Amino acid sequence: MLEDNKSVKRSNTEYHFRTPRDLAVLDSQVKRILIVGSCTSQGVSEYAHKIFPDVQTDHILYNFPGIAESSLPRPAEDYDFQLIYLPLRTVVPETMLADLSHESEEPFIEKFEEAKDRLLQTLNGALEYTENSNLLTFISEFLAPQQNLIGRLLPRHDFRNPTYFVEQLNRVLHETARDRTNTHIVQTDAIASTFGKKYIQEDFVEAWSHGSYASDWDSEHDTRRIAVPTKLTDLYPFNIEDFVLAIWSEIDAMYRTIRQNDSVKLVIIDLDDTLWRGVVAEDGIHPYILEGWPLGMVEALKYLKHRGIVLAIVSKNEEARINELWPSILGGRLDLDDFAIRKINWRPKAENIQEILTYTNLLPKNVVFIDDNPVERQSVKAAFPAIRTLGEELYSIRRVLLWAPELQVPYISQESARRTQMIQDQVKRETARSQMTRNDFLASLGVKVSIRDITDVTHNSFARAFELINKSNQFNTTGKRWSLEECSRALAEGWKFSTFDVQDNYSSYGLVGVAILHGPHLHQFVMSCRVVGLGVENAFIRFLYHHGGLKSGHIVETEANLVVRDLFQKCGFYYDAPNWITDGDFPESYQHVTIAVA
Repeated sequence: MLEDNKSVKRSNTEYHFRTPRDLAVLDSQVKRILIVGSCTSQGVSEYAHKIFPDVQTDHILYNFPGIAESSLPRPAEDYDFQLIYLPLRTVVPETMLADLSHESEEPFIEKFEEAKDRLLQTLNGALEYTENSNLLTFISEFLAPQQNLIGRLLPRHDFRNPTYFVEQLNRVLHETARDRTNTHIVQTDAIASTFGKKYIQEDFVEAWSHGSYASDWDSEHDTRRIAVPTKLTDLYPFNIEDFVLAIWSEIDAMYRTIRQNDSVKLVIIDLDDTLWRGVVAEDGIHPYILEGWPLGMVEALKYLKHRGIVLAIVSKNEEARINELWPSILGGRLDLDDFAIRKINWRPKAENIQEILTYTNLLPKNVVFIDDNPVERQSVKAAFPAIRTLGEELYSIRRVLLWAPELQVPYISQESARRTQMIQDQVKRETARSQMTRNDFLASLGVKVSIRDITDVTHNSFARAFELINKSNQFNTTGKRWSLEECSRALAEGWKFSTFDVQDNYSSYGLVGVAILHGPHLHQFVMSCRVVGLGVENAFIRFLYHHGGLKSGHIVETEANLVVRDLFQKCGFYYDAPNWITDGDFPESYQHVTIAVA
């Protein structure tokens, strides 16, 4: 367990600049990594334990395509992921471009196509070690040369320029990863640029296609000269360690996002001196109310909304006054409707936040609260210890919001894009619920459930189902997080992922439920809390019995899944340790739900 936010922030080091740790709660549980690649990758592998403290690494030296110098040290399923770090000089040997005339770009374009083929051959060879395993894979970019070697006054975006040549090879890597399941690119070249290539790269000494970070390996071969040269790393202020640790930190951030570790689903923000500069009621609208850091904050919130993060406002203000001034302050950059819920009043902020949590069915641990006032942050933290807070360091908030892995998503789904509207519809639904009896309310909803089965990870609904399994905490019968490799193996062995979409008269909620079935046994049932209380889970389980042969299921109690612990009992199952068993004696309620098979 990591320490509180303040302690984590103080412990941040240079290599975490691109991957803020301010919102991290638990460390990534990575036990073993496979590394396939060049001599450089061997040096990189030696730093992995500084980011993943308990990790073991297995390194396979791989310098030439099609030549496996060793077999896989252990079964692919033993690894949490693999890192592939290809040798650039295998893809672009020093002799490939040496004799080409620089009068025309054409021969360099032809050679690029040859290099592209060599790259794909080299990459495919590296991937053969874990072929058919669907192992989570990270592929490192190449380091692009710092300077245009044909001359700084000559064309930049030209294949004669080695910098552009390598950038286009990196583009091929990105396109290849995009088309492969469970494969992602580590932006090594971008990381080097962040930390300053002059502190990292050796392309002003070595041939550019060597493509590595600086080291003193040359020195031992020059010790018998009349004048022994100064070691390279003594001559210049290199910072290789932070660079390599930043690579592993980037991989950790990607891994945390993929696994949805400590994920944030809701960001609640104050207004005065937090979203804009000053107190509107006292200062009015002044020229610098939005200029500078507030514009950065506004832009960050808009990006979060597009990712599917729900936004809310909690502010001590007069709501009518804020509604009146909002267009003049924000100028169309951020609308009030971009916030799913707005609590603008003089009540204690903790009370407002409790109502927001009730409306959204979210846990405090999935929420970030931003407020410039330390008293407000402390009062909210006292009421909800698991809520993470920001606001103490004004100029770091945007970086945390945009770069922290806990606020990033592996992909953007239709459900993500509509999440704000769904929450707003949910508030309307809850308002209607309070004005009717439960039976009348359910009957008025017109709930429709559409069921489809997933039997392969390439199914177009799998990505959303995978996200739901790994993000859901409360309505999750076992709390198990799945890797894509585990899903792929289970489906290949005949398991089934049965999913369902829900809509009612207020909203279309999209794919909100996944049942993982192994024969007649319900291994795990996960559902979005947005549809808790509609009775769809009961109707769905009845459907699985009548149409899917469901006979049993089990529940593993977790810290968060109280809401689902009596699911099977409510559905008429009886307990026969260790499972819950059904003989089809279901309660006759939930007739308001209509089910169809897609």
